[in-house]
Amino acid sequence: MDKMDLCNASDAVSSMQALRVALTEELDDIENRIHELAQSSLATSESGTSEMQVYCVARAALYSGLASINEVLGWVRLMAAQDSEGNVAEVVKSLPTVPVFSVH
Repeated sequence: MDKMDLCNASDAVSSMQALRVALTEELDDIENRIHELAQSSLATSESGTSEMQVYCVARAALYSGLASINEVLGWVRLMAAQDSEGNVAEVVKSLPTVPVFSVH
């Protein structure tokens, strides 16, 4: 497999980090909705239970998306070519390691 050039690596990192920020914001919103619903009088009702199931599915999908983004960022770090002096671009060096999120 060929190495990715630094320009393409930087573009990939920027795009994935923007998507990561958007998904993280959505996840925060879903977590807040889950918390609010759990504290409300609707929590034990049929409609509340149904709504909670929808939120839990959305939360799981967002965690899955974030895990996939982390995998792509790790792959970009692995595949990024070094410049002529053997250095990797700063944007690629700053990539996160792949943390494991828990949905519990």
